Amino acid sequence: MKLIMTILTVFCVQILTAQTAQPTILFGAQSYDIHSKIINTDIRVSVSIPQGYDPKSGKKYPVLYVLDAFYSFPIIHELNKMMSNEIEPVIIVGIGDDRISLLDWLVTRYPLLTHDYDAYEDSFQVNVILHGAPVKLHSGRGQTYYDAIKNEVIPFIESKYATNTDRGMIGHSLSGLFTSHVLFKDNGFFTRFGINSAALFHNNDEPFKLEQKYFESKKQLTGKVFISAAGLEGDNMFVNRANKLANILRSRNYKSLKVESVIFPEESHVSVIASMLSRSLYSLYGLPMDRSIGKGHRFYN
Repeated sequence: MKLIMTILTVFCVQILTAQTAQPTILFGAQSYDIHSKIINTDIRVSVSIPQGYDPKSGKKYPVLYVLDAFYSFPIIHELNKMMSNEIEPVIIVGIGDDRISLLDWLVTRYPLLTHDYDAYEDSFQVNVILHGAPVKLHSGRGQTYYDAIKNEVIPFIESKYATNTDRGMIGHSLSGLFTSHVLFKDNGFFTRFGINSAALFHNNDEPFKLEQKYFESKKQLTGKVFISAAGLEGDNMFVNRANKLANILRSRNYKSLKVESVIFPEESHVSVIASMLSRSLYSLYGLPMDRSIGKGHRFYN
């Protein structure tokens, strides 16, 4: 009888153990906390390596840095796997912490992703986006954050992985605004840019002033730029400005710049995230190939 009870106890323990909730893992991804002396805090980076990555092969890979990894990295990490036959092999690095609350993330990201002080937007973020939360926001730490990314995050990644100097950056919303600043302030160090649903209106359309100043400097813009917005974001805030930036860049006739732009109809500021990440990835790293499905099949038409 004791033997039967022991067997039953072990069996029940095994069942309970098997049913215990386990933490979700992004298979194939690696994460690190890099302490930044520049912004005096840790920066969480998550890394997605391409299919077939072999650091011993001698091959060097381009790196795409994706901001707002709080929500963007899990999506683009899986896209990196699923689109492996459609894009060139690329190491994707998400910058941003996914272990904090939504409120903490919103409060943290706003100052770091804005290069300029804008009192109106500071007030709008608190009263409307944060629903009057008892916090104070002060925009304008973007350059400091960029210094941390360039001088602390990137050297860490390039010392640990088989990278080349082909660097890209993708951002959405405030991080799209951040990416637009990088386009004009450090073109050449980065040469691939995804500017999606960007808050280009910040500080009275500051990115357009940067663009004009850059053009007047008679420098060349180099690389690939993908610009997008969502149809439900509103023409005045996002759509018209996205189209305006794309059209201006095309009109400059930069010899070494390729510009693509898309407006995603019937998508909102948040529902567009998956679409813009997928399209950015292909626009910036896509292989010249037939992407259709079923050609040659009797039902394809």
